[in-house]
Amino acid sequence: MSAPHVSLRLTDPERDLIQSLVSPWRDLLYAPGPELTSPLEPGAYRTSIVIVPASGAAIRVSSVVMPAFGGEVCRLRLEALPHEPPPSLGSFFELSRTGTVYALTPERGVAAARAPDRAEWRYGGASLASRFGRIGGLRLLRERARGVAGSWETDRGLVITGTDGDPCLVLATAEPGETVLFLPTIGLYRAVIDPAAARQPGVTVSDLLGHGDRDDPVEITIELQSV
Repeated sequence: MSAPHVSLRLTDPERDLIQSLVSPWRDLLYAPGPELTSPLEPGAYRTSIVIVPASGAAIRVSSVVMPAFGGEVCRLRLEALPHEPPPSLGSFFELSRTGTVYALTPERGVAAARAPDRAEWRYGGASLASRFGRIGGLRLLRERARGVAGSWETDRGLVITGTDGDPCLVLATAEPGETVLFLPTIGLYRAVIDPAAARQPGVTVSDLLGHGDRDDPVEITIELQSV
């Protein structure tokens, strides 16, 4: 009897949406808040992102997660938004647009919208408008894994090349919520897309992909598909 296998590939409509991303972008948006940045992953942002092409519907990129083989497996999810993105989102392009967060008011104990006044709650880097105003390349990252309990394949991320020739990475994550990991500068995660990249001692590709805590080790391979 063969071991169980899980396949989490993008649907055909989602693949069509990816095709539409190989075009100029008008904006790249994020949800501000306390989980946006992490001191353990400098330059990484955990958020669902919204890509606004120069023409056509805005596309939300988030994660789908399911339990499998004593852990969790996740993949990207792409959705075309029926309306313009809400003003509560911040922008990686227009830095003055930092969006809004919701916090309980001490007087009434109700949630009220306010600007993300803490620096770690909003994007504080350089504008990415010139870098992603035009897209130089787009690749789909497919994760394949095999372990004692079973195997899986999942469309895990996007490798996006901007006008400067440097790639960035959008990676589905298991937590928190439906967020993705957005890495404008890939850094440590370069080992995920380049087997020859230098690695930090003690950190494996399996660790970076969130499988380091599994009781049974898994063998991970990465396939990059051009879009």
